Amino acid sequence: MSIELMAEPRAELGKEKCHKLRAANRLPGNIYGGPLPEARPITLDLHATELLVKRNGKSAEYAVTLEGTRYPVRLEQVHYDPLTKDFQHLDFVVRADE
Repeated sequence: MSIELMAEPRAELGKEKCHKLRAANRLPGNIYGGPLPEARPITLDLHATELLVKRNGKSAEYAVTLEGTRYPVRLEQVHYDPLTKDFQHLDFVVRADE
C-alpha cells in the first residue's frame, strides 16, 4: 500500500521563486522517469509532506497524484536546509515495477 501525496504543477523555477513557495507552505520538487518524457516541476504541501516522509521513511512506497494521474514513485533525494534540517526540495522517480 502506497502513501499518497497530492502534487500540483509548478511554473515558478529558480532559487528565489522556490524560497517564496516554501514561505507560502509549499514544497518544491521534481518528478521524472517512466511515462514522463522529461522532468516535471511540482509543489506539495510542505508540512504534510515533511511529516509523512519523516514518519514513514525515505524508502517507503509513495504515489504522487499530479493532474489526475497517479504515479507510483520512489523518493530519490531529499534536500535539507543545513542548519534547520527542514525539507527544501524533493526528487521523485516513477517506479517501473507498476
